[in-house]
Amino acid sequence: MAELLESTMLICFGLSWPMNLAKNIKARSARNMSIQFILLIITGYIAGITAKIYSHRFNYVLVVYLLNLVVVSANVIVYFINLRYDRQTQTANAELSRKISGHAENRVNAPAEASAENAHTSEPFQPSMHEQGDDEMQTYRELNSITEAGGVVLFGSNTFASLPIGELSQAFRITEPIYNRSVKDIRIDQIERYLKVCLYDLNPRKIFVNMGDVDIRDENVDVENFISKYEWLLYMIHTKTQASIYIVPIVSKSPAAFKINQRLKALAAQTGCKYIDISGVFESKRPTLRLFELMKVHMRNHPINFADAMEVGTLSNRVIEDVPNDGQPSAAPGLKKEVVYAKH
Repeated sequence: MAELLESTMLICFGLSWPMNLAKNIKARSARNMSIQFILLIITGYIAGITAKIYSHRFNYVLVVYLLNLVVVSANVIVYFINLRYDRQTQTANAELSRKISGHAENRVNAPAEASAENAHTSEPFQPSMHEQGDDEMQTYRELNSITEAGGVVLFGSNTFASLPIGELSQAFRITEPIYNRSVKDIRIDQIERYLKVCLYDLNPRKIFVNMGDVDIRDENVDVENFISKYEWLLYMIHTKTQASIYIVPIVSKSPAAFKINQRLKALAAQTGCKYIDISGVFESKRPTLRLFELMKVHMRNHPINFADAMEVGTLSNRVIEDVPNDGQPSAAPGLKKEVVYAKH
């Protein structure tokens, strides 16, 4: 009876490992795995099995030890597989950076080259038929092949496109996979051709939408038409994905943005989406950090805890004397009092 109870206890403890194995296989990343911890558990099981064999106690407990050892050992294999996925992701990100740099250089050089060519010919310069966002779409298609389903996706225009998601996720210790699929300079009436690559193919768990920062550049923007197209966007996301939708309002103090944001708040309530209040961004010394802080509490799988609550505002509201202005060189060491940064 004692052996049966001990076996039951080991089975209960051991069930966490198959669950952990399934989670790690799905994650396709070794970021949240600890090979040292796995090897420690394996060592413990081997010691227990050796003790049973040495004492000639061949019973149910030994069988459970062996089963648990097999499952835990499988985590080692998954760790190295996920490690390979991480390397592929890093390579893809490096390639993305290279392509973005190359495209930027080409855009700068193209006008000058065209002008020089036109100076020697009588033919007028013919602009390229290369459509807006094609470069991003090609890159996103390549990245989608190595992304993890069930992640968090940011979809928007310039505001989201400018967010350095990698650095922000690391600084705020966000372990959930976050993918930025924003396209610069797109308007609400141009988004249909981007939805499949940027949203549907990723099968995300949460989607953060931020549109309108380009639309409000037009002083005569049609608010009713904008809201109608926004509602269509939310409907398409609802029908094509199982994701929770978070509406991030337009980050602007303009009258048009205020009017649209009021309508977006009501639209969120009508469509079952969540509206994120960003009013604190405008008073922050570091608006980019503050915007991400307001979104990050909705990105986590687990609810906000005490540590998360204590760190809110610490990065985006540092004392201005302790932080150089944006675009200015950092102060030389020793010239200012010691700066205490948020611990993450």
